[in-house]
Amino acid sequence: MALDIGERKRRVLRVELSEAALPLVIERGFDATTMEDLATAAGVSRRTFFRYFSSKEDVVFAFLDQWAARLAAEIVARPAGEDPVVAVQQSFRKLTAAYRDRALVLVRLVGKTPALRQQERINREHLRSAVVNALAVRLGLDAKHDMRPQILATIAFAPLDAAMLSWFGSRSGEEIGDLLDEAVATFNRERDRMCAEMAKRRPRPGAHRSSR
Repeated sequence: MALDIGERKRRVLRVELSEAALPLVIERGFDATTMEDLATAAGVSRRTFFRYFSSKEDVVFAFLDQWAARLAAEIVARPAGEDPVVAVQQSFRKLTAAYRDRALVLVRLVGKTPALRQQERINREHLRSAVVNALAVRLGLDAKHDMRPQILATIAFAPLDAAMLSWFGSRSGEEIGDLLDEAVATFNRERDRMCAEMAKRRPRPGAHRSSR
């Protein structure tokens, strides 16, 4: 169902307020930041801020949900002939760079904040669903009845998840862009190796007949 103009404007302003307030959360930490602090950072009154957000959690996940929507839009907009897995990975890389890694810094903050962890699982499901639906649009498929978008999303996320897990863990001091490059290169190399091994094991045409 199409949204009316008022609701579209409300959603746009909600995203703008969230983006204006979140640098303070990243700087101070979630627990040390109040709703009043966030309203001040966004340049509006506390009363106005509460019209758009019911809690600090709401501010954080409003941004991450919008990031997922933008990722989906970017995937759909990629060149039509591009491999769908590559489309996901390139879109992810582009948005990560455009936001100067802010989205991933925020995801790392969420993982370290007990008050946000429960919602984190729901947010990840939203992200995956957005990517699956975007792939379905690219391929002209119905994601409810065709498993291909789900499978391609899983394949595309494999190197992205590996890069983020490294960045959240023992390699947190490295650039996320470099880790993404390394993960995708490793993924491509292992994919090519497995394809080559499968090709070696595939029976040659006529091999069975000639062995008799």
